[in-house]
Amino acid sequence: MSRRGRTRSAVRGVGALTVVLAVVVVAGCQVDWGSGSSIQANGVAAPKKTVAPAKVTVSPGDRAEDVAVDAAVTVTASGGSLTRVELTYDGEAVEGVLDGARTSWSTAAGSLLPDRVYQVHAVARNADGQVTRTNQTFTTAKPAKVLGTDIEPLNGSTVGVGMPIVVKFTAPVKDRAEVEKRLVVETSKPVVGAWHWFSSEEVHYRPKRYWPAHTDVTLKIDTKDVNAGDGVWGIKDKVRHFSIANSVVTKVDLDKSHKARVYINGKWARSIRVTGGKSGWRTRNGVKVVLEKRQNFRFTNEAIGARERYRLTGRWALRVTWSGEFLHSAPWSVGSQGHSNTSHGCVGMSVSDSGWLWHVSHVGDPVEVTSSGGAQMPATGNGWGDWNLSWKEWKAGSALS
Repeated sequence: MSRRGRTRSAVRGVGALTVVLAVVVVAGCQVDWGSGSSIQANGVAAPKKTVAPAKVTVSPGDRAEDVAVDAAVTVTASGGSLTRVELTYDGEAVEGVLDGARTSWSTAAGSLLPDRVYQVHAVARNADGQVTRTNQTFTTAKPAKVLGTDIEPLNGSTVGVGMPIVVKFTAPVKDRAEVEKRLVVETSKPVVGAWHWFSSEEVHYRPKRYWPAHTDVTLKIDTKDVNAGDGVWGIKDKVRHFSIANSVVTKVDLDKSHKARVYINGKWARSIRVTGGKSGWRTRNGVKVVLEKRQNFRFTNEAIGARERYRLTGRWALRVTWSGEFLHSAPWSVGSQGHSNTSHGCVGMSVSDSGWLWHVSHVGDPVEVTSSGGAQMPATGNGWGDWNLSWKEWKAGSALS
C-alpha cells in the first residue's frame, strides 16, 4: 500500500473514534447509574433532593402558666405524621385522641387538673423517616376555691346509734353527684345507708335504721382533684374513724304516761317520770339525737325568750336541740313529773334519774319524743333531726338516687 492510501485509512479510523466518543459524552449527560444521583456534563454527581423535617406545634405553648383546667391540649404535625404523643403530670398519663391522618392529637376539654406542671413529649416523622422530637411543659392555674370539709363525728370518737355522719363543705358544691361518689362509708357490720343533701354545703349519711351497736365505721372523703363545679376543687383526701357504742334509746311520752322509757341494747332498762313543755312551750314532737352532755348547766329565761324570769341549774343535762331543749335534772318540778307538763320545753326529771341517764347516754343517742301538741322536730337546722324523714324521703335526697 502506498503512503497515500495508509493516510486515508488512518483518517477514517480517527473519525470513527471521534464519533463514538461524542456519542458516549452526549449520552453521559442523561445516564442514571442507579445511585440516586445524575451525572452532570462535568462528571460530578448531582445531590439527591432532601425533604424538610416535620414541624410539631403544641398548645398551650412551652412554659405557659395559669393555663385554664378546661383548656384542651393539642399537638399538631406539619410536613409529616405523629408517631407518639405523651401528656403527663407526676408520672400520670392524660388520654388524648389522634386523628386518622395522624397529624393532630388532642385531649377533651376538662382533662386537666389545677396547680399541676404538665409535660408534653411528641415524636413525628417526615416522608424520608427523619424524626422530630418535641418536649415542652406548661402549668395549670390554681383553683379559684378549695373544697374543704368539716366532719362529725370527730375522728376516734365513740357515739350513739342515732348519730348521722355530717359533712359540711367550705364552698358550694354544684356537681353533687361527682362529690358524693367520693364519699365512701365502710363498716365492720352490714349496714344499708345513704347520703342526703340538705344544701349545697352540707350532706349527711345515716343508715336505714339505727346503727348496729359496736360497729366500727370508716369514712373516706376522696375529694382530692374532684371538680365540684364553678371553680371549686378538692385538693386533699381525708379519712375518719369512729365507733358506735352500745344501743341506748330513750322514748319520751308527754301525752299520756309522762314517762321516759330507756332501752339498752333493745331491752327495757328503766322508766323515768318526767315533765315536758307546758301550753305555749310544748316540747317538739319527733326523733331527736343527743348533741352534747353538760353538767351544772344554767337555764335562764333570756336564753329562750321567756317573759317570766328564772335562773335554774340542772346538775345533769343532755342537749337535744340547739334552740335549748334538754333532758335534765329538775328538782324544782318533781311534783309534776309523771303527771303534767310544766316546763318551757325541756324534759325534766329527778336528780337521781337524770344522773343515771346522763351516765349511760352518749352523744348520738336517739331520743324519741311523743308530744302531739308540739311542733314537729325538723330534719335539719335545730339539731340532728335526720330520723324524722322516712327512708324513701331520705334516699330521695341523694344525688345518686
